[in-house]
Amino acid sequence: MFSRADLSTLIEAAPDIAMSLYLPTQTHGRETKQNPIMLKNLLRQAADALAERNMGEREVETFLAPAAQLVEDYDFWQYQDLGLAIFLSDAGIEMHKLPIPVPELAIIGPGFHIAPLLPLQEQDAVFVILTMTAEAARVWQATRFGLTAVDVAELPRSIESLDEAPDHEGSLQSHGFGRPNTGGENMPKTQAYGDSPEEWRKGRLVEFALRAGTALAAHLAGDPKPVVVVADAAIGGHVRNNVALAPLVAGFVEINPATLDEAGLLATASVVMQPLHDKALGIALGHLDALLGRGDATACINPAHIITAARDGRVDQLFIARDVVLRGTLDPETGAAPVTDGAKAGSLDLLDKAAQMVLGSGGVVWMVAADRLQEGTAMAAILRYLAPSQSDPGGALHSNSS
Repeated sequence: MFSRADLSTLIEAAPDIAMSLYLPTQTHGRETKQNPIMLKNLLRQAADALAERNMGEREVETFLAPAAQLVEDYDFWQYQDLGLAIFLSDAGIEMHKLPIPVPELAIIGPGFHIAPLLPLQEQDAVFVILTMTAEAARVWQATRFGLTAVDVAELPRSIESLDEAPDHEGSLQSHGFGRPNTGGENMPKTQAYGDSPEEWRKGRLVEFALRAGTALAAHLAGDPKPVVVVADAAIGGHVRNNVALAPLVAGFVEINPATLDEAGLLATASVVMQPLHDKALGIALGHLDALLGRGDATACINPAHIITAARDGRVDQLFIARDVVLRGTLDPETGAAPVTDGAKAGSLDLLDKAAQMVLGSGGVVWMVAADRLQEGTAMAAILRYLAPSQSDPGGALHSNSS
């Protein structure tokens, strides 16, 4: 699934001529035939856009060739997710299957267009589901739109996959003190010292939960995500006690996951995640409103000021109106970013550019309904600090126009 590292790679690439193609792909049945047709139409649009930039016909054909080859690749279209992103440059092609629907787009410009990917970068937009029964442990990576099974190294598949052999009957035939300990270092002592089958199985459940939680925590160490644990009370309680996983756990759902299909599992986990996301966004917007209300210059709605602050790494949180494009130009030397009318030659989407710079400096980007921002405002920001030369306390309230 598309990760923050993938996004960073796209942002850092910054080719002079880049083509970004987005397709809302079909995943099942005869509808999948629409996918290559959609790509073919997008490539036609891309070719026209490149020709307008005075690129020769043969050069255009060479540039688009890696994507054009996909049109006839039957197998490729049989295994799609809800969306597909294709990025082309002189360096070649990069493709990402997306767990969210995206608009049908073909955009050319300096650097790749990432706006359709921003919903995946919101706080807790991507989360992990750990399902556990005695018979199986599975991990899923999810968004509110769908989920994908994930292979996790060292994750035990089931209780029966643990190293210890189920030999409780032999344990019961001799006194614990007279019987040598033939088990491994991790063998539950209920097996080694002759406790009942029920107690031995409880020990195995504890070990199973411990290993699963520890394996998942190690898997997420480099790219932490919130985890929803779906398990019945018997095994879920043991997962709660895993110290390594505990900081990542967003919530527990006490239900046997074997009773849920994928749609039911996603709906169940989303009940846990959605309030957390809504609360975080509400707090962020409340902070923005408070700063704007008292005229604090660390809250800004002027696109040119936001772009400058983003370039300097001063934006802590950026709020972008959903499904809005704000065209403008960007002076690479001065950082000036005047808003323009329409797709003027050399213009770009300032919202997209601001988001790239904010994410690149470790800031947070929120996608919000356009009517949640001040009227006529396409983006707003909370700054970490003001520029040393900034002295206008009213700068936060400047309008969208430059």
